[in-house]
Amino acid sequence: MKVFVAVDMEGIAGLVTWDEAERDLQRRLMTEEVNAAARGAFEGGATGVFAGNSHGNMRNLDVELLDSRVGHLSGQPKPMNHMAGIDATFDLAFLLGYHARAGAMHGVMAHTFAGHIFSLSVNGIEVGEIGVDAALCGSHGVPVALVAGDRAACEEATSLLSGVRTVAVKEGVSRSAARCLPIGHARDMIAEAAASVVSNAAAFAPFTFEGPVSMEIVFVDPGHADTVEQLDFVERLDGRRIRLEASGYREAFERFNALHFLSPVVR
Repeated sequence: MKVFVAVDMEGIAGLVTWDEAERDLQRRLMTEEVNAAARGAFEGGATGVFAGNSHGNMRNLDVELLDSRVGHLSGQPKPMNHMAGIDATFDLAFLLGYHARAGAMHGVMAHTFAGHIFSLSVNGIEVGEIGVDAALCGSHGVPVALVAGDRAACEEATSLLSGVRTVAVKEGVSRSAARCLPIGHARDMIAEAAASVVSNAAAFAPFTFEGPVSMEIVFVDPGHADTVEQLDFVERLDGRRIRLEASGYREAFERFNALHFLSPVVR
């Protein structure tokens, strides 16, 4: 029983805003939530746990603090962005420290990949990073069994992923303020949930988008659409909206991933 753990920052217990002065704290708290999830996963019967960095420069885990049983992948760029390292050898995936999509009411640090993206839809369904990354897992046949983050993120996960277990470690009162659980309590909840889902792994099914796949991206500023509209796989729909299509989900995602990095280049 192998478990893949993707860890982002914005949904980690105790953190409420982006602050470079808290960089060391962020890394420590992210690592300890991975450790909590790993502890629970092993207690539930996992034989292996692998962690992937899913935030910022994707070099966030403090390797000296990381549970010695947990492998990890750091750095970027890499295929599948947040979900690099996932493949069909894994049985379950966890999303830790995740946040709600851009525009979510009281979503703590809510956004969709980058501040210049207003919304992203896949086959007509608006998604944020939870939906996008769960579908990348699903494209390898791996279900997401556990999502931990702020309450808005957990509600988003529940609306998309049938049967997913969620742990709300804080509740937003604005985009940059939240009522937070005690960190130790939050970690214990994550460990308990991880043990439970691993011991009941057969109950979870992959989340997928069947091909062909159509993605629509609405940018905050028309200039971002101007930058990418000449690419042969991009269709300009209006001032801020573009569409791309692909035969399968992973191909569509990699095209989106390239656009989200390229579109801010010309400003």
